[in-house]
Amino acid sequence: MELKDSVEIVEVTPIDVPKPKFLIGLPDIGLVGMISASHIVESLGMKVVAYLESDLFPPVIVLHGSKIYHPFRIYQKDDILLFLSEIPVPPLAVNAISHAITKWLIEKNTSIVILLAGIPVPNRIAIDEPDVYTVATNDAANKLIEDFSFQRLEEGIMAGPYASILMDCTKLGITCLALLAQSFPNYPDPGAAASTVTVINKVLGMNIDIDALLQKAEEIRIKTRDLMQRTTDQLASMGKSQEYDLPAMYS
Repeated sequence: MELKDSVEIVEVTPIDVPKPKFLIGLPDIGLVGMISASHIVESLGMKVVAYLESDLFPPVIVLHGSKIYHPFRIYQKDDILLFLSEIPVPPLAVNAISHAITKWLIEKNTSIVILLAGIPVPNRIAIDEPDVYTVATNDAANKLIEDFSFQRLEEGIMAGPYASILMDCTKLGITCLALLAQSFPNYPDPGAAASTVTVINKVLGMNIDIDALLQKAEEIRIKTRDLMQRTTDQLASMGKSQEYDLPAMYS
């Protein structure tokens, strides 16, 4: 049987939302994206409406309440869609996932894409409330940064799934805003996730409670420590050890 080297998005529920907002939370630095995305799903009571399928993915399922879930799935609540993964993105699937997602976003006439991620800082233990840095793909996203006086990531190198998605969004003219919270490099960081959710509240005019997230911080760290190790191993294979270093040349 011929292997499928592309990624297909399978909708289990028809998605007909005018100009939806799309959040993406993947295992990455400090698991910031996955933790913040999971908290948003729980807080809003979001429902699974689609999943990603490909032979590039490992044979893995996720169990919640004895129910089987695909590890790469899309949730919906009103006009908000959210892509969540509970396993590290396989290196061979990074570009295929990005291409499939961005093509799908255009089909859905998405108004904005927001990436939830972490940025490693060596002195994270001394930081009470992590700052969130931003990267924009176009003028519309840059206007959001200016309107809310967000901090920009001025120089650096990004690698992995978020880098691929940012590049595809730039090429296709998709309004995308990356939120990068200061994070522990190799430990799950619910505090950084809380800072990310706080910014989401501002951008989308929401009021998602972060107190519950902070109260469960130790529980989250214990539950996700094995995933953090697997994610760290995967990220190392994608050149993440060089991420956020200063580039060799300036343009």
